[in-house]
Amino acid sequence: MMSWKLIIDIGHTAFALPMAAAIAAWLIVGRSWKLAMYWCLMFGGGLVLVALSKIAFLGWAVEIPALQFNALSGHALCASAVVPVLFFVALQGSTDTWRLAGALAGGGVSVGLGVLLVYFNFHTASEVIASLVLGTCISMGYIRIARSLPSPQLNRWAIPLSMLVFALVFSLKPATINHRLVDVALHLSGRDRPFKWPKRVLCGAPGQTAGQGQGMIMSTGESIIA
Repeated sequence: MMSWKLIIDIGHTAFALPMAAAIAAWLIVGRSWKLAMYWCLMFGGGLVLVALSKIAFLGWAVEIPALQFNALSGHALCASAVVPVLFFVALQGSTDTWRLAGALAGGGVSVGLGVLLVYFNFHTASEVIASLVLGTCISMGYIRIARSLPSPQLNRWAIPLSMLVFALVFSLKPATINHRLVDVALHLSGRDRPFKWPKRVLCGAPGQTAGQGQGMIMSTGESIIA
């Protein structure tokens, strides 16, 4: 299973947030201020919706039982929002056809990741589908805007500075944000313990397995899926 989990980890906040930050850095270095603003607002808005859905369940058990829906999947949303845009940006020097093909390939990777989330019971189909739809709206919406505005100016600093930003954000261990959502849910709801997640959840840092630190937690509800 570990080889498949490496694919799932593409959507983990430990990787997705640094990638999203690197994209923003690329746009800023290229003096595409509007594109950088749109990207940050759209991706940040998606993350807020994921966080709110998780806080709502952990603190108040807000869910849709008929659809087996508890909360949005951060893995699915991050992958479908970031990977297509990453490919689109990386292929800036290519033709529009190749850039769109890259974005579609990124979307295919995201769908594959979503299938694995359902197959390994990390999320229900309804949770993954809703998250993929939202993430795809973010990535395709951004790409549509990007095609109507001037492309970032290519310069020698774009790649090294983007890689530097990726490394800096990665070093901040953004995966810990997931666990802070539990604290927020408890504080706002006044509960001593969060509502239990009714299935296995994925909440640890990439590469961890069950029993390793805060890797894959069984239905305790004390940690949060990414």
